[in-house]
Amino acid sequence: MSSGVGIPSESITTFEELKLGRRYAYITYRISPNGDEIIVDHALERAEADVLGGQATFEKFEKEFPIDEGRFAVIDMEFDCGGEGVRSKLVFLMWAPTTAGIRSRMLYACSKRALRQRLDGIHTEVQATDPSELAFEAVFEQVAPKGAVPVAKLTGA
Repeated sequence: MSSGVGIPSESITTFEELKLGRRYAYITYRISPNGDEIIVDHALERAEADVLGGQATFEKFEKEFPIDEGRFAVIDMEFDCGGEGVRSKLVFLMWAPTTAGIRSRMLYACSKRALRQRLDGIHTEVQATDPSELAFEAVFEQVAPKGAVPVAKLTGA
């Protein structure tokens, strides 16, 4: 089922700058107040992430998700796979907290596929409904290859 929510070119361009230009460490998206498009809510510049460091960058990322509203996000995570070296994955995250209204949760659920399909190059997807599911350890466990260890909380950190 599609929500009919549009995706402006700026939302895709910002993602491409994360993926190809490595300008951003992460991006959060939200549905606009009038409910007609998915817009960039926040994009953390990689230079700022470098200054903050890995732990502080991921803590900042976790704070981007309001307890009563949905969000989408893309983060670039790195893993040390031992003898195979360091690997990077683009992770798509959908935040639909149980504390958000049913209309909001349904709108995010119905809009996810349209956004996800436009973000070419995503390696894996995580869905979270509770703050504990946004914690670094919870996300890492879902997306990291078996036996991998974190290089940093986020790439560039």
